Parts: sequence; structure tokens; C-alpha cells
Amino acid sequence: MLGDTGAAAALQTLRDAANNAVQTAFAEGNSKRKRAAKDTAVEGVRLRLAELFDVAETVRAGAEGAAARVKEDAETEAAEIRRAARVEREVLDAEKAAMEKTYEFQMGKIKLDVGGHTFPTSRITLASVPDTYLDSLVSGRYLLSADPTDGTYFIDRSGAHFEHILNYLRDPGRDESTQY
Repeated sequence: MLGDTGAAAALQTLRDAANNAVQTAFAEGNSKRKRAAKDTAVEGVRLRLAELFDVAETVRAGAEGAAARVKEDAETEAAEIRRAARVEREVLDAEKAAMEKTYEFQMGKIKLDVGGHTFPTSRITLASVPDTYLDSLVSGRYLLSADPTDGTYFIDRSGAHFEHILNYLRDPGRDESTQY
């Protein structure tokens, strides 16, 4: 009977060894499965990170394009503002020149007494045709003195037709003889 106990002990040893082998194999399988799950999760994270990097690159490229368009639009707008300012400056300069001419005209007001007729006019009008008596009269080359009572400058000529001479000087391109 001892032989049966020895066989039973050997059988138990075999069972224990088989159980240990199954448990070890199961533990290794579990470990491999966990590693595989972990590797799969890591690979998933890697793939997601790659997707996120692609999205970030797309966003960056879009932002660069938008920034370039904004910069271009700003440069175009700045050029338009500069052009408008230049035009406005030219208009202002023209207006300033016109005002200076008006000021000069107003400051150059003069009254003439021609043969007893008073004619208010401007120095510019009298100087509009060069190398004439009236031009030299207001040129500053000669000392003129106004009448102290009424401030007129006396010209010893007939005043009956002097109005026509002034009208011609005011608009030298117009022929007054066609008006009558």
C-alpha cells in the first residue's frame, strides 16, 4: 500500500506542479494582457497627441494667414488714410493760398480820385497789366501820398471813362466793346 501512497503523493506533486504552472501561465497572461492594454493606451495617447499636433499646426497656419491678411488690410487702409490726408492737405494749402490772396487783395484796397470821380479798387487790379502807368503807380517805386481828408490818391485825368479802364483791368480777357 505504500506504493499507492507513493503514487498518490506523486500524483499530488504533479497536480501541484500543474496548478503552479497554470497559475504562473495565468499570471504571465494577465501581465501580458495588462502590458498590451497599457501599450494600446499609450499608442492611443500617441495617436491623439499626433492629431492634436496636426490641429495645432492647422490653427497656426490659419492664424498666420489671418495675420497676413490683417496686416495687408491695415497697410492698404494706412495707404488710403495717407492718400486722403495728402489730398486734404492739398485742399487746405489751396484754400490757404486763396485766403492769402484774398487777404492781400483786401489789404491792398485803394481809392482813386480820377477827375473828381472816386473809384475803389485794389492794388492787384491796378498792377494786373504790367508796364503801365497804373502798374508803376502802385509798384512802390514812387512815393505816393494819399489825400489826408479822404485817403484817396489823385490822378489828374478825366474820370468819365475811367470805369471802363478799371473793368478791363479786372477782367483783361473780356472785350467791353462787344457789350454795348
